[in-house]
Amino acid sequence: MTEFQVEAPKLDHRSVELRSLIETSQILNASLDVNNVLNNCLLTIMGRMVISRAMALVAAEENHFVVKVIKSLPQDVELTQFNFACEFRTPVILHEMNDQQCRSRSFLLSLGIELLIPMMSRDRMVGVICLGGKMTGESFTNRELEFLNSMSNIAATAVENALNFQKLEALNRRLDKKVQELNTLFDVGKELNATLDKQHILSILQFTILGEMAANKMIIFIFENGRFNLKISNWPEDDKIEIAMMRPAVGELFLAQKEPIHLRDEDCPRRFRYFLKFGVKVIVPMRIQDATQGVLFLGSKLSGFSYLGEDLEFLSTLSNRVMISWENARLFEETLEKHRMDEEIAIAKEIQQRLLPRSFPQSDQVELFGLNLPSRQVGGDYYDVIPLAGHRFALAIGDVSGKGVGASLLMSTLHAGLHTLIQSQAPISEVIGRLNDLIYQNTNYDKFITFFYAEFDPSSFTLDFVNAGHIPPYVCHRDGSLSTLDVGGLILGMMPNISYEVGHVTLQAGDLLIAVTDGVTEAFNVSDEMFDDERLKNLILDAQRDDVSLKKFAEHLILSLQDFSKGMPQADDITFLGLKLNSCIAHGSE
Repeated sequence: MTEFQVEAPKLDHRSVELRSLIETSQILNASLDVNNVLNNCLLTIMGRMVISRAMALVAAEENHFVVKVIKSLPQDVELTQFNFACEFRTPVILHEMNDQQCRSRSFLLSLGIELLIPMMSRDRMVGVICLGGKMTGESFTNRELEFLNSMSNIAATAVENALNFQKLEALNRRLDKKVQELNTLFDVGKELNATLDKQHILSILQFTILGEMAANKMIIFIFENGRFNLKISNWPEDDKIEIAMMRPAVGELFLAQKEPIHLRDEDCPRRFRYFLKFGVKVIVPMRIQDATQGVLFLGSKLSGFSYLGEDLEFLSTLSNRVMISWENARLFEETLEKHRMDEEIAIAKEIQQRLLPRSFPQSDQVELFGLNLPSRQVGGDYYDVIPLAGHRFALAIGDVSGKGVGASLLMSTLHAGLHTLIQSQAPISEVIGRLNDLIYQNTNYDKFITFFYAEFDPSSFTLDFVNAGHIPPYVCHRDGSLSTLDVGGLILGMMPNISYEVGHVTLQAGDLLIAVTDGVTEAFNVSDEMFDDERLKNLILDAQRDDVSLKKFAEHLILSLQDFSKGMPQADDITFLGLKLNSCIAHGSE
């Protein structure tokens, strides 16, 4: 037999193997489904080698492989992950490996696996073909191992192509989902921009999440007035969650939370584990300007799928966008409320100004003047000049405790009560006593009025007065001497049934009477100094010496206060009331 005749069968066998490999390559590379590629690969090998059991593994991460296809093996094997401490580039008999090289060696042997064939692509092990023994009981020959190695390398290229295609498909799906989410956010943004109704804003969030996530339960809390308040819920046990959210410690926990939380039984943070028993799967902080102002709770998806990382990212973006609209709506409501209050205060200011004298009775004998500068739009200071019978007139000045609208309402009560009681022509002490009872009956214990009331008779220059706890007015005489009017009693509104003493004084030609509220004497400068009585007395003495009009004195007083308090806001209402007798008149003339 010639050498050619001996080699001819070997060449024929090689030719058959080569054709088989080419045909298998065409079949495997015709598919981009990794399971289909591996299934065809295993069927080809098992048929050629007469093997009854096999499986194919695919690399998941470094040294870890997952089962993709099994043949004649238990179904639960598909859930197993296998670990190989190092890569092997040629077929390996499992009995020849140790447990350090393959940590799953014992388990694989228990399954009847004898041979491991690496699938190498570009110098990387992308998978492993695991084969049981031959049904004939024969060992694998070197030629068979060489064939299997060639087959696995062909399969490796097809597997890698299929895996890359899967990754590309997954990436495209994620991109499509991102585009859908961006479109959703864009549409939601347009709808949110079209409303300033806070409840409608939360409804938009609710229906968007139902449409995108199909969550079976949802509850929304918004942080208002120092606590989380329930706003929207379809949660059967929302009352228990609401009670938990009312606890200060729980509120602080959520205020500090910045990222969404996926609650899973196995790795749920202990601080949020309480909510697991209510079926909470996701907690999303609703943030604006780097602060949590709301919390969104979600139950499971109706589809049964878990929430993914991109789901949490979408929910966070959506919730934060909704929180911006909520804040805009809140600020809009505040603006409307402020505008309404400003209008009401403007009306109150107009009414209050009408209660104060618009003009003052003047004569050759007597000059009268007063002014009021509230620290706010409305205030609690009061002054009045009221004509009485017999050419007499009354002077009144008061200071209601507090500022703003509340003080102005009490000032209106004082004005109405005084004008009503004066009509009775009762003695001054009785008028002030009854006025005190009226204020007491209509105020709380922390509201009161300092008040000075006087009746002046131009025919006799006599001044009868009651000082109910007010800063004593000054009477400055022509000789530069000063006296105060402090006879009276307790401030108005402190207690009922108070008796008031009436003071009497006879004024002289050229005398100057000045009454102010504590907004004058208690004005502060930047050095924390008060304007005090001394500065006021000096201004009064200067006015007496220079014989200026009361209007000029008032203007000079205001300028002095402004200059003294430069750089400081007006802290209190400023009120002034003055009476000046002509220095040329004779006592008792009319």
